[in-house]
Amino acid sequence: MYLAAIDALARAGFEHYEVSNFARPGHRCRHNEVYWAGDGYFAAGPGAARYIDGRRETNHRSTMTWLKRVMAGESPVAEQEMLGAEDRAREMLVLGLRRLAGVDRAPFAARTGFDVDELGGPELRGFVERGLLADDGRTVRLSRAGLLVSDAMWSKLLRK
Repeated sequence: MYLAAIDALARAGFEHYEVSNFARPGHRCRHNEVYWAGDGYFAAGPGAARYIDGRRETNHRSTMTWLKRVMAGESPVAEQEMLGAEDRAREMLVLGLRRLAGVDRAPFAARTGFDVDELGGPELRGFVERGLLADDGRTVRLSRAGLLVSDAMWSKLLRK
């Protein structure tokens, strides 16, 4: 059904730009593009999440707890995690591979300080050999077959 939806939406003029996202040309979801690019984002309100400079935080989900904390001048943050440079790069690799444009090696290395092939290691090569990723030497991207199983691939590329 997913492949039929991809084909039908393409015939209808929609651009398939991320594993689960389609849009009319020029109308991609700017909000989600921030996530997939690994850029920072702010958020406010109960249960809201933010990601700035490798720090991920989530506010209390309870509206009452969130309000009480804010009104008392306290932090509404319930959970936080600081990612190291390699974990940030691994997440950026996975998020970039969700985009149908894939990951361009040179900008990735310039931004993260990590080489795609070293970071992805044998797992990345295995996905290419099995036809789940396409690799033209410059960019690595999901193949049509890879679209069907991509969620199962990501854990292999994130830190174990």
